[in-house]
Amino acid sequence: MADRDRLLSYLEAYWETHGYSPTLEEVRRQMGFSSRSHALYHLLSLVREGRIIREPGKHRTWRPVSLPSPPVSIPLKGVVPASTPDQAGEVIPQDLGTLRLPAAWVPRRCRFALWVRGESMIGLGIRPFDVVLIEPVTWSEIRSGDLVVMRLRGRNQITLKELVIEPPKKAGGTSQKDRKDPAIYWLRPAHPDLQPIRLDRRMWALEGRVAFRFGPVRDLGVMIPEG
Repeated sequence: MADRDRLLSYLEAYWETHGYSPTLEEVRRQMGFSSRSHALYHLLSLVREGRIIREPGKHRTWRPVSLPSPPVSIPLKGVVPASTPDQAGEVIPQDLGTLRLPAAWVPRRCRFALWVRGESMIGLGIRPFDVVLIEPVTWSEIRSGDLVVMRLRGRNQITLKELVIEPPKKAGGTSQKDRKDPAIYWLRPAHPDLQPIRLDRRMWALEGRVAFRFGPVRDLGVMIPEG
């Protein structure tokens, strides 16, 4: 049921933005389904439940019955490099405007958006000019595999990477059997030419976690109302 609720929200947001439905392949990619037949199964389930209409003879055929929620405003706080930290340079946060987005795209905890530069995360589907929506999280909430925005303390240098956490290992020796080594944190790119970076939590601050992404958006003017 949760998958179908998320799928319906995605269809409503897509219709509000484009005026037509996504393809089966777009549904599969967005929802993380293993195949197009899996996506089709959930779409047909929504049809049987009376929540969407299938329009025969059309390539983009799935139309939500309910009207989408009003757009949500979220500030675009600047550019985040998806590159190696030494390539990121000095990144000065700036207000690029306020995005008007479909409500289904903006998870409840999201507070701001960033515009992506660089190709280090392209293996996970994050491309240059994508927009990522960021939710604030603490270190206790973060999980290995999350996509995070990290800031190098004192330098306004930020980067977007996958956080990998190696769990603590028990120390050897009978007298210290309950002692554990600290966990090791890595910032891992999704690019074959780049290597993971070991993260020192004393040097890096956790800015937030990617909760949603879309794009590419090369012209922000279509999403930021004037005035």
